[in-house]
Amino acid sequence: MNVIRVTPRGFCLGVVKSIKIARETVKKYPDKKIYMIGKIVHNDIIVKEFIDLGVILLDDRNESRLNLVSKLESGSVVIFSAHGTDSKVINQSEKNGLIVVDTKCEWVLKTEELINDYLKNNWSVIFVGKNSHPETIALTSISEKITLITSANEVNDLNVIENSKIIVTNQTTLSKIDTEFIFKAIKEKYPKALIKNDLCDATLERQEAVLKLNQSEVDLLLVVGDKKSNNSNKLVEIGTKKGIKSLLIQSKSDIKPEILRNIKNVAVTAGASTPSFIQLDVIKFLENY
Repeated sequence: MNVIRVTPRGFCLGVVKSIKIARETVKKYPDKKIYMIGKIVHNDIIVKEFIDLGVILLDDRNESRLNLVSKLESGSVVIFSAHGTDSKVINQSEKNGLIVVDTKCEWVLKTEELINDYLKNNWSVIFVGKNSHPETIALTSISEKITLITSANEVNDLNVIENSKIIVTNQTTLSKIDTEFIFKAIKEKYPKALIKNDLCDATLERQEAVLKLNQSEVDLLLVVGDKKSNNSNKLVEIGTKKGIKSLLIQSKSDIKPEILRNIKNVAVTAGASTPSFIQLDVIKFLENY
């Protein structure tokens, strides 16, 4: 089996930093209850590591994070995920005497600061994101003046005042292809809108690496990542749109014989929250197949 290692792939610096902060927190507070509000990154193997260390995961999508933190006892530690958290939740946590550890990715922070700066100057904000994704929830919760759209089909229904100053930004882990398509639709409706594409470097670099693959030289693209990882799923979408058969796997155990039937050249990439040992395990398995 010929294996093409797509580069770059796997952990981004933001994920590495968030995990490092969380690990240091566990060591720093050995005698305190530590809660993780939402999965620190979208990878169940990483999350399980912290659960095994005694961290209590609170990830009930049917209950608001504000309600979740309101129930926690004063003096407990709360770790917030890399995807960002509504500032009201953080403020409430501090008010309740909780020790707050925010592992927010720097790219999400950058988008948050951008939105706040333009809101202060009375701009209308259109945010392109995936509905119910924690990053989108966190950033759109900044203000009721932010309008969320999830696809180009929703652009015609936008009711932002046409003569107002409009800025458009986005979730950091979306597909490059999708965002460009949506931005084009917005520009057609609002020609004067300012577009600030905030796809993070890691997301963009991994997507561009897949786009550079030669369809005639790749029989199959395997994306190693968690099912809930948006950036991993987008890599599958991009590979498919490129005309390459593309599949998402979580580990080598997902590679069944029928997947590799008649496959000679397989490309492997990995989402930004996929640990190196998992993707390398997949590559080694394929090289020895």
